[in-house]
Amino acid sequence: MTEFSSEHTYKLLVEGITDYAIYMLRPDGTVANWNAGAQRAKGYLEHEIVGRNFSLFYSDDDRAAGLPGKNLAIALHEGKFEDEGWRYRKDGSRFWAHVVIDRIFKENGELLGFAKITRDRTEQMESREQINYLARHDAMTGLPNRAQFLERLDAAISGLQHGEQEIAIISIDLDGFKEINDAFGHAVGDQVLCELAERMKTMAGENEVVARFGGDEFVALKVFRQERSLADFITRLYRALTSVLRLSDTDMAPGASLGVAMFPGDAEDRAQLLNNADLAMYRAKKSMGEKICFYEANMDEASRARRAMARDIWLALEQGQFFLNYQIQRAVDCEEITGYEVLLRWRHPQQGLISPAVFIPIAEECGAIGAIGDWVLEHACRAAAQWDLQPRIAVNLSAMQLCNLALVDKVRAVLASTGLPATRLELEVTETAIIVDRDRALHILQQLKAMGVTIAMDDFGSGYSSLETLRSFPFDKIKLDRSFISELESSKQAKAFVRAILALGHSLNVAVLAEGVETEQQRLILEQEGCHEGQGYLFGRPATLESLAEQEVIRFPDVAEARLKSVVALR
Repeated sequence: MTEFSSEHTYKLLVEGITDYAIYMLRPDGTVANWNAGAQRAKGYLEHEIVGRNFSLFYSDDDRAAGLPGKNLAIALHEGKFEDEGWRYRKDGSRFWAHVVIDRIFKENGELLGFAKITRDRTEQMESREQINYLARHDAMTGLPNRAQFLERLDAAISGLQHGEQEIAIISIDLDGFKEINDAFGHAVGDQVLCELAERMKTMAGENEVVARFGGDEFVALKVFRQERSLADFITRLYRALTSVLRLSDTDMAPGASLGVAMFPGDAEDRAQLLNNADLAMYRAKKSMGEKICFYEANMDEASRARRAMARDIWLALEQGQFFLNYQIQRAVDCEEITGYEVLLRWRHPQQGLISPAVFIPIAEECGAIGAIGDWVLEHACRAAAQWDLQPRIAVNLSAMQLCNLALVDKVRAVLASTGLPATRLELEVTETAIIVDRDRALHILQQLKAMGVTIAMDDFGSGYSSLETLRSFPFDKIKLDRSFISELESSKQAKAFVRAILALGHSLNVAVLAEGVETEQQRLILEQEGCHEGQGYLFGRPATLESLAEQEVIRFPDVAEARLKSVVALR
């Protein structure tokens, strides 16, 4: 014991240090000295620990593995041992320790023992563990994130027993989640995500993984041998996503669209597998009935065609392939032309004329609809400003335009640059476009109306329409959907509906225009019922400015032929 009271000992043992546990070990691993830091870190008083082997700071598993004797052997052989690991206190609790063991020799070269320095790094380790956890998990729900999911998918693919097992990827998108946020606030939206995530986490079993990729986008993985096992997993998953949620402020029935793709049958690699599951999910999302959709090869073909058309749409904008048609809007009870609806057309260099019903949805998906809408607005206003007569022009607004606060400034700038009076511009919106963001849409439409622009509700009576929208928004006109006009001569119900809408328009002091008027009998019925305006083949088919000018339906001022050509060349 006298050796450990020597100068060597006190040079290494700093009794006043409390941040570090510093003590001496004999060559056999028994504790020789003990400082205040060691007492604070490990809970033993000096007389309780001196003479005992320091292996009691290690777990049973560590001792069974030969620790800490192996550590001393390393320190003896290499001169120093350094490591981190769990160590145990007197009360049985553990802490994460950074340990350094140095060998000490007498002046004659004989091994005196070891100096051991231990520092509690639990807080740093927990921070590191938290960082590592967050790198692999979704912070809100605790589910695996994209990075961890892809790791597990790669592992499943590499370890797959081909011919015996398959992997299913299920792409999940919540239905109506934006509406939940809009109606109840983002706090409730977050609660919905967490509740659904907990349900999916609880129901997932062996060889089943559920992850969150972000927003309301989830994805699941299942390794299976028999199809009934996959069917059971999908059933449990769908039930978890659609059963009623009992929240603190409200109850709600969530919904989800699921797309399923299999490896190796539907894809050759991870990227293709995920993409095909997404394609199936989008098909399910568009379906009115089936909310679980399995990937089919023709989905990929359709997707490639849509991507190709999206590229062509942007090219069409650059190369001037779009042009405008105009369709007459006329008073029902006389020959007076009240306006023209501006209709976008696309002449593709290879495919010829492409229907707006085909390319408009793709333009919305690829983000080109805003640029197209701006192009239509500017070219229509500039052309109309050249007309000798003073009819209105009606231009359709997309949902994307109606949600963009820059729309008001855009309209103001176009009217100023073209010289078209605001009273000659009518902007048509559908209720579908309005409900994307009702408050913002109302704010924008009020500003446009204040400028003198006329606001019309398009396609009233088809799809989603409500009296609340008519009451809340500053409409000057209702455009009655053509589906009611086509049955006007044969259906009492259609006639009753038209009569009711006309009465509503009169009571609200809002003009009503009937779309799709094709026969004289339809016009007579509308006149008898008090309809203001009509639009349809009876009054004129959509036509270019050149054609309308030739028919003298539109007249330009007395200008040179070159001026006229420059005007119609705006298309």
